[in-house]
Amino acid sequence: MLYHNICHEYLACFGKRNPEKLFYVIRCSKSDLGFMGLYNQIVYHIKQAIEKDAIPVIDCKYYPNDYLLEDEQVGKINGWEFFFLQPMGISLEEVYKSKNVIMSAGDAPESLLGDVYDSLKLWENHRIIEKYIHLNHSVEEKCIREAERLGFGKHSIMGVKCRGTDFVSAQPKWHSIPPDAQQTIDKIEELIKKWGEYEFIFVATEDEQLFGKMKAYYGNKMISNKTERLSAAETKGKWLNEVFDSGEYPRGYKYDRMLEYLISVWLLAQCDVLVAPVVGATLTAMGMKGQYEHVYLFELGCYGK
Repeated sequence: MLYHNICHEYLACFGKRNPEKLFYVIRCSKSDLGFMGLYNQIVYHIKQAIEKDAIPVIDCKYYPNDYLLEDEQVGKINGWEFFFLQPMGISLEEVYKSKNVIMSAGDAPESLLGDVYDSLKLWENHRIIEKYIHLNHSVEEKCIREAERLGFGKHSIMGVKCRGTDFVSAQPKWHSIPPDAQQTIDKIEELIKKWGEYEFIFVATEDEQLFGKMKAYYGNKMISNKTERLSAAETKGKWLNEVFDSGEYPRGYKYDRMLEYLISVWLLAQCDVLVAPVVGATLTAMGMKGQYEHVYLFELGCYGK
């Protein structure tokens, strides 16, 4: 417990195994960090591990994330492995019996979202993701099936990320203000005149009202992955993790929503172009993709400024 409560970087010894290896445990002390915020922090820490010639291993078991684990699963299940493989195939259990282990700092720079404006950092992120962050077999199959159902690989597709619900109701200080449905539609129409037509518009959103307004405008030209959506009224000023933990939803609901969210971001990375606000999912998709034909990022200021 002492090891787990110290959240600055330090060298630890958990046993006698693997004396010739140096491990780097990636952990996040912010249990309420969003799923894609966690993903981007892990990308950052993998880069730190590689710089130290260490083997990165991800701990979302003893450092749980509210979007991944139910309370009773903490300390029993590694939430990262619901969706992904360990970066280099080394289990957390093996690391916690090993001699040389760097315990990472429990956070990452606040400025990670700024990477969306830096082509060199984006390409570095992409190389890290390609080499070290792999979907597990079950999730990868689901992503591929959804892409095939929607016609990815056969049509030109504009990817659009719309953020609503808890962002709109909670208005978290210093977070980017996302556009509403009409602002998004107006910008899409403007960009189509500049970039040319796309056969389909893929919209990734957890917001029921945004989805409905976009669908009413674009009809069958708009496609989206299968997911349950919420309204800002349902979140009532709470973050989605607080809504998920309210006791109103059945066991497994949180996992299903995060799987759908991950699939939507993965599909954004399969699109030809991207239109999005500066949020965690945008940075993740850009890192997964490597290089879009075109990108437009909304800059509408931040809440509380």
